Amino acid sequence: MNASRILALAGPGREAGWQSNLRWFRLFILMHMAGRSFLMIPTGPTADLGVQWLRSVIVVTALLGCIPRFSLWATRAAALLLVGEIAITIPFTANHVFLEFLCLGFLSLLDERDQGEAELLMRALRWFVGVFFFYTGLQKLLYGYYFDGQLLAYLAATEERFTVFFRFIIPAEELQRLQSYNEALVSPGVYSTKLGAGPYRVESLWFVVMSNGVYLFEMLAGMLLLVPRTRVLAAIASIGFVIMIEIGARELTFGALMVNLLLLFLPGRWIKWVFPAFLVGYLYLAAHKLGWVSMFPYAPA
Repeated sequence: MNASRILALAGPGREAGWQSNLRWFRLFILMHMAGRSFLMIPTGPTADLGVQWLRSVIVVTALLGCIPRFSLWATRAAALLLVGEIAITIPFTANHVFLEFLCLGFLSLLDERDQGEAELLMRALRWFVGVFFFYTGLQKLLYGYYFDGQLLAYLAATEERFTVFFRFIIPAEELQRLQSYNEALVSPGVYSTKLGAGPYRVESLWFVVMSNGVYLFEMLAGMLLLVPRTRVLAAIASIGFVIMIEIGARELTFGALMVNLLLLFLPGRWIKWVFPAFLVGYLYLAAHKLGWVSMFPYAPA
């Protein structure tokens, strides 16, 4: 099987609305870049001025790209600026920044207004999402901290955003034991642990099954997203999976990006239809950043 036939497994074939999804995905990711960059502009007397200015320029560039005539060039400029952000913040660069860069890279090289380039762009993005899902599951498998739920138990004990979710799964006495290992509050809702703390294990069978189900689902979904007969069902299940993860993680902008990437697998103009809801969401997050509205704690990633 040659490379073109392998790429063709991702479609798009005769699906309705796939070119519309690509056009609206470009608009979404530019909005996402503007919103995420604005939310992550550091503030305060110790803020890095270089990161402040760079993310501010990304905001302006991405917003300019929302004007159709500037969208392609703004995408390319945003991709280059993101390289600068990676260079400045590495090795502490968040994983989602590399995800954004690759998406912007595909959109910089290929123009969805051209039929041939649009097909290649859709295939590239879908393959990228499939590989991304499979790799994240494989990474968890190789690290081994999901086998007995150690990582999830640690997060449930040390970060309040995860405690809110896992308290419905971890027995109360187990959660109390895990939280007894905490020592000091290092940032809002996040605790450091005592020296030699542990073990971070939970006896609940359901919790261990759920922990192992995370990497198993990610690896299976990564493969099924690229099988034509299972693509739609896998995409719907993956969207539900992302939503469930974000209930605990609260990485709202990352979750929004993943949902829109998964919508590329569905027939119909889904990204266009849900775009207003995401626009309102990003505007609300920006208002929260400015202190205009109140909101539950979340991770700006």
